[in-house]
Amino acid sequence: MKQEVNQHTILQAILELSKQMQEMKLDLQQQIEAVERRLEEKLDTVERRLDEKIEAVEVKLDKVEQNLSKKIDFLDSKVGIVSLDLLETKAEVSVLQQTK
Repeated sequence: MKQEVNQHTILQAILELSKQMQEMKLDLQQQIEAVERRLEEKLDTVERRLDEKIEAVEVKLDKVEQNLSKKIDFLDSKVGIVSLDLLETKAEVSVLQQTK
């Protein structure tokens, strides 16, 4: 009879341990899911911030390109004027040289 009690006690302990392990497993799954949700939220936040920063950089880059284009156009106009002035000066020098 003592052996039956021991077996019964052992089975009861095993069932209790099994129940506790199932509860622990469920608790761990819930904790893992909570951590995953937090990580996903943080990742979403980081992605949004990164997208905003990329967009801001693209806007700045567009402005720089426009500004640079204007400056290049202005410089090109100056070079054109200097070239014309130089051409006129060469023509005047050529005319003066021919009249000598």
